[in-house]
Amino acid sequence: MKISFDSWLVRLIVCLIASSLGLSTCLAQAPVGSIEGSVTDASGRIVSAAQITVIDKATGATRESRVEANGQFRFVALPVADYTIRIEAPSCAKFSEDAIHLSVGNTVLIRAVLSAGAVHDTVTVDAVTESLDLVSNNLGKTVTHQQIVTLPLNGRNFAQLGLLQTGVAPLTAGLITQGGSLRSGQSYAVNGQRPEANNFLLDGAQNVDRMDGGFALRVPIDAIQEFRILTATSSPEYGGNIGSVTSVVTRGGTVKYHGSVYEFFRNDIFDTRNYFSKNVEPLKQNQFGGTVGGPVFSERFFFFSYYEGLRNRAGVTTSAVVPTTAQQNGDFSGNATPLINYAAGGVPVPGGKLPPSSINSVGRNVANLYPTGNVTPSVYTSTVVGTNNYYQTGIRLDLHRTPSDS
Repeated sequence: MKISFDSWLVRLIVCLIASSLGLSTCLAQAPVGSIEGSVTDASGRIVSAAQITVIDKATGATRESRVEANGQFRFVALPVADYTIRIEAPSCAKFSEDAIHLSVGNTVLIRAVLSAGAVHDTVTVDAVTESLDLVSNNLGKTVTHQQIVTLPLNGRNFAQLGLLQTGVAPLTAGLITQGGSLRSGQSYAVNGQRPEANNFLLDGAQNVDRMDGGFALRVPIDAIQEFRILTATSSPEYGGNIGSVTSVVTRGGTVKYHGSVYEFFRNDIFDTRNYFSKNVEPLKQNQFGGTVGGPVFSERFFFFSYYEGLRNRAGVTTSAVVPTTAQQNGDFSGNATPLINYAAGGVPVPGGKLPPSSINSVGRNVANLYPTGNVTPSVYTSTVVGTNNYYQTGIRLDLHRTPSDS
């Protein structure tokens, strides 16, 4: 058996990446779908001699098959994309349907009816074919690339669109406070399950933060083709978590070079003042990046790459109870309750004032580190500016070596 160099190289790269990431079972969760249906004539009789071709509109990759004896056909493990299907049979006009969108995990059903005609005649169907999941009982919804890039998203986080689905709820304020920064990758809870119970897939590979839960890598929305949240009754290949399954599919290259450059910025010019702060809280945020994709040397090898950076400077106003100037010097006479000396058996301190000789020098130095109250003698409020920067890049390679080897 002879294996070409390009096939050997791609398989080696895939094996090395899968080995390093521990993706031994990612093939069962591959982000693919199916196209199936039947071919009949105008009278409803089976056309068993039909030749069927499925064409990826972005890359031009084709898959061919013949109708089975029962008039049925099926194409499985098709990448998520827009497709054209063409059907030819003797003594029949050609059948063509262009508006086929295949989503992750879905099956598109085609009912082709061929009409009698010459070989050069073509019947074209332009209506959009609905994606029907006919092979599983998974419950969920797909969010398309058009929805991702056009709907307003705070921080351009794709997971916010998951809140539009049934059974998906945002994290409560108490839950966020309890988890703090550890919940940065946790965006929602599904059907009452804890956010740690959600599973995230990126092009079929696990994308879960095993330490804190949530997703490990947040891909920029300009690099996402679509994503789907399975909210209940997921298939066995999605095992490992009892909550939802979010499957993200990245964009791939096409036969033509394409790209984009973007920057989104926010600042405090139009913000209002926080009630507890003296001035408007500072805010300077820049989110920028770009994408590029296209063919590599041939019409069988494609790439898509992205880069995104974030620079955020945001002020947060907080308040704290601090000792008054008198309390820093050991004078607690203004307290509503008496100061108790437990070292002397629990008796009140005379006048609520500590003798200077009884104040430890270390304790006095620690007390002097507290700021002086600026709202009341015992309440201090300040605006602290935090910094959050990140930069990420990625690349996707697709090789369509033969119609049956990708």
